Amino acid sequence: MSDGYTALPFSTKFLYGFGSIAYGIKDNAFAYFLLFVYVQVFGLAPDLAGLAILVMLIFDAFSDPLIGYISDNTQSRWGRRHPFIYGSIIPVALTFFLIWDPPTGASDQGLFWYLLVMGIGIRTAITLYEIPSTALGPELTQDYVERSSLIAFRQWFGWWGGLTMWNLLWVFVVYSSMNGTEDARYNADTWVVYGIACSIVMAIAILVTGIGTHKHIPQLHIPKDERLKGSRQKIGTVVNDIWLTLNVSRNYRILFIAYIVCKAASGLFTNLTLFYYSYYWELAPVDILTIGLTLFLAPVLGLKLTPTCSRLFGKRNTAISFFAAAMVLENALILLRVLDLLPSNESPIILTAVLVCHLAAITCIIVAGTAVGAMVFDTVEEVESSTGKRMEGTLLAARSFAEKCMAGVGAFSAGLILSFAAWPEDAKPGLVSQATLDTVGIYTVVASTALWLLGLFFIGKVRENKEAHAARLASLATKPQEA
Repeated sequence: MSDGYTALPFSTKFLYGFGSIAYGIKDNAFAYFLLFVYVQVFGLAPDLAGLAILVMLIFDAFSDPLIGYISDNTQSRWGRRHPFIYGSIIPVALTFFLIWDPPTGASDQGLFWYLLVMGIGIRTAITLYEIPSTALGPELTQDYVERSSLIAFRQWFGWWGGLTMWNLLWVFVVYSSMNGTEDARYNADTWVVYGIACSIVMAIAILVTGIGTHKHIPQLHIPKDERLKGSRQKIGTVVNDIWLTLNVSRNYRILFIAYIVCKAASGLFTNLTLFYYSYYWELAPVDILTIGLTLFLAPVLGLKLTPTCSRLFGKRNTAISFFAAAMVLENALILLRVLDLLPSNESPIILTAVLVCHLAAITCIIVAGTAVGAMVFDTVEEVESSTGKRMEGTLLAARSFAEKCMAGVGAFSAGLILSFAAWPEDAKPGLVSQATLDTVGIYTVVASTALWLLGLFFIGKVRENKEAHAARLASLATKPQEA
């Protein structure tokens, strides 16, 4: 623990992180299911589905800085963050349910617009929660190590929330498939049930974090700039503050770019994961459930490894090492299949290999992502020392802006890869040609590897200095007395 700061109680970390279940469910659904479901279940063309996801993410990305800025400068009896947390509950639950229940018999154009509008709705609603909630972290503690712990709790709950609903879905699919005549993953009713269940859990998770952190409101930072009170915030000021942030903090500028590249790589791979499970490896629903159950280990390992690795090796080195490992683990099996160096999909080796590689890759991504998130936290005081403003929400929203734009690029690229490979309509496992599968695999490996390497290059440019961080905190602590 850094000098002058005490450890946050476990209950605070737990309740702060709990709401990330909602974001984890949404993120898991959009990353792994949305493209697959709209293409394979609802019948939307892959390129149109990818385009809709790209447009909704870009639209959402522009709303992030605005919400972050308004939250930073809100003054209410519930502080800067909690009005948004409570206000997001109903919109999140309603819009998430609707996106999984499109009108039956809709044309490609109708499905495209429905997906786009509902996608913008849920992503804007979850932003009302996620940006202000995340911005609570730097206010709850200024300690260098404790911030890594807070981020780890958010990551842990986010991953566990997404994985829990993932596995409950596949339990339902396995049960329905055993008692029906078709694989339930291709049945539209399955996804309506999924939407209802997830909406309820998301609403409860957000409410728990709001109530659980409410007692900390009196100790949180209050904006002192009178000209920003009320509803007079302007979008020009938002853009100006983001531009100012990028100019005064070299580390934030580099992390901003790194997020852009890494999320493009991640978005490409995650949007194709269910296609790989279903068609490349020909996994049955029970196999996918087995993988999902083992993935519960990933957040546990990530929560344990992140603070230890960050303390021993530094946050930057931790991020680089674990992202590099994830890159190799994500692409190795696909490359081996393209080179015809793996046994047939009937071999039990395939399920074991996919399970181990996916578990290890997800663990590495959790550790690396947590380390990068903690580095972003540490730029808050760097910006404050230069501008005199605490802009946690703006900083995190600008990061989210980059993240979502390029996650959209990843989804769009995934849709294009399927289109370029002439992905068949109403594709069935075992009936897609090997040439088509190899084309998808080659494009995925080349694009993913190139993007990951570029992201690692930028993360390596971050200047990490724990002593400088402590000195900034000490300097900022003396400013009120000097004034």
